[in-house]
Amino acid sequence: MSNGRIPKKVTKQQPQVSNEPVSPGLARRLILEHRAIPGMRVLGHLDVSDAPQLYHLPENLTCESLDISDCVNLTQLPIGLHVTHWIELAGSGITSLEPGHGFVLRWRGVQVSDKIAFAGDSITGQDILNTENVELRRVLIERVGYERFIQQVGGLIRHRDRDAGGERQLIYIPFEDDEPLMVLKVICPSTGHIHVLRVPPYMQTCHQAAAWIAGFDHPDDYQPLIEA
Repeated sequence: MSNGRIPKKVTKQQPQVSNEPVSPGLARRLILEHRAIPGMRVLGHLDVSDAPQLYHLPENLTCESLDISDCVNLTQLPIGLHVTHWIELAGSGITSLEPGHGFVLRWRGVQVSDKIAFAGDSITGQDILNTENVELRRVLIERVGYERFIQQVGGLIRHRDRDAGGERQLIYIPFEDDEPLMVLKVICPSTGHIHVLRVPPYMQTCHQAAAWIAGFDHPDDYQPLIEA
């Protein structure tokens, strides 16, 4: 019996929507503290980069530009996202977007296509050598990876020696319009896996490069028991 009263209907609570614009700093804090609500409007550029604790953005988010670089656990963009200018997504967990998404994409500040952003395996070393734009070429090398790039195009060996893992090689690839790409190729003595690590182009020896990677300014100070 209801005693003459109409029982209350159970209604689905609608998510709170924000109408007041917020500053970029406040927006970042709310998002990273998981307190952002749907419909957030950001006054300007929203930078939430380098935030491994970020797993999602609020729905219907609006901002002028968006930086989600190195947000490795952010794997999809929110429903209703509106970005006026561009999205920086280098190193994020975003691996694909729907065809015709309409966003302008950047990688380390360079505008890129969906192929460059999401299909790095389809890029070849020859594609990189044929790229005249220096900044875009650097992005392509990052997308391909130093090891695969060296495997495909070769390189000039500046120095070689041996450590506990076997032979090390200091390899460089010259470019007419940019500084050369210099890498140290080493073999891990524990796993046998090959590592190709970028070093400054002024390196002269494998030991100097290994010392730089280890954080030593002076190679003579770097005397490991086992170099890897």
